Amino acid sequence: MKRDRHFLPPRQAVIFGHTRRMLDETGMNANTFAMHVAERYHQLVAPDVRGVPFRLGAGDDLLVAMKNNGQILRRYMDGTVKVLPADLEDAWVTALPAPYRGDCERDLAQRRGTLSVPVPSGEGARAFGLAALTREFGELLEAVAPALADGQICEKDLPFARRILSESDDLISQVLALRRQVTALLPEGEVNA
Repeated sequence: MKRDRHFLPPRQAVIFGHTRRMLDETGMNANTFAMHVAERYHQLVAPDVRGVPFRLGAGDDLLVAMKNNGQILRRYMDGTVKVLPADLEDAWVTALPAPYRGDCERDLAQRRGTLSVPVPSGEGARAFGLAALTREFGELLEAVAPALADGQICEKDLPFARRILSESDDLISQVLALRRQVTALLPEGEVNA
């Protein structure tokens, strides 16, 4: 039996979905998150090509900037502004806190059949890599446990399938990130030795 054609939701719908979930599940409000997005946007996008009028401020100007930036984000999320600019997408996604950023990155990558692999950096990268690998393995086991309760995975385990796939993709991404770290330690040409 051939499956029906499946159209992907717009990329911005994926980003907005994770943003709504983050706002619902954390103490962060839209104005505070908007300031994080604005800061990332100013870090990532050169001044001469910025198309979004975010404001940064301090003191009394900070409240005005927060209100302005919050209104900009809400207009994208409620559909008043129809298209999320490409130059804003990276700033928006990277401003999401963990685990929402990782979930969003994974969902965006899965649209093209790829995995999102974080690039570890800094002094604590080795320890973080192992900690993240262990956490993802635990989350995969947690996702698989209900499906394996009867000793097999079959059609009745369909309700668990999406989570199992998501958690396994997260684990694979962490293994690849750890592999990338170890590969960087080896002299060039010794990766497959």
